[in-house]
Amino acid sequence: MSNQKNTSAKSPKATMLLSSHCAFCPTVLDSLSKMIKSGELSSLQVINLEQNPDAMQQYNVRSVPWVRIGKHELTGSQTLEALQQRAKWAMDESTQDGKSENLVADFDFQLSEGQVNKVISALQEDKSGFSAIMELLGDTGTVLSTRIGIGVVFEEFAGSDLLKTLIPELGKFSQHEDSRIRADAFHYLGMTADKSAIPFLEAGKNDSDDEVKEIVTDSLEELNDA
Repeated sequence: MSNQKNTSAKSPKATMLLSSHCAFCPTVLDSLSKMIKSGELSSLQVINLEQNPDAMQQYNVRSVPWVRIGKHELTGSQTLEALQQRAKWAMDESTQDGKSENLVADFDFQLSEGQVNKVISALQEDKSGFSAIMELLGDTGTVLSTRIGIGVVFEEFAGSDLLKTLIPELGKFSQHEDSRIRADAFHYLGMTADKSAIPFLEAGKNDSDDEVKEIVTDSLEELNDA
């Protein structure tokens, strides 16, 4: 993923809520500070909930660390890459009067906010939008809440002709260096109900990650029973 800035747009503002006893807050705050220094963020407002308890209700926050960059909200431990991704999308949106033309960013926002039905409806109308789902799936910066939503989307289309066309790309993801992406790819290969996915799964039997190998076994059983 490229983190090049669009120099014609102003970098977005960020707000962070934290607690003095939060284990992940220092790491997230350090990443946001780096983004301030690099110019990827124009400003950063940091609110300590112990000093400002009303902020929890004001921002409708239940746990920390919590970060908002543009319209994108993130909760929990975040990588620098995930924060940079949201900053880039927020900056892209700022050049379009707040109207995103980035389907990847739109789907990420909707999935992370639990609006998976909106994504499924959009894909039922135009299945070409699944390319955005695949981009999110293969991006190491994609957060857990979005990945959970992607799983619901794949379940909706399980066994469909659409999923069968994705087997080659899922096969590539099954060899990704990130074990989370490999695990997801092997899981979704099992949902295709197409035995042409078996060679990718057979190769996964030798994966270095035990959890991934367990998913491979389950997916092979699912395909063999199909």
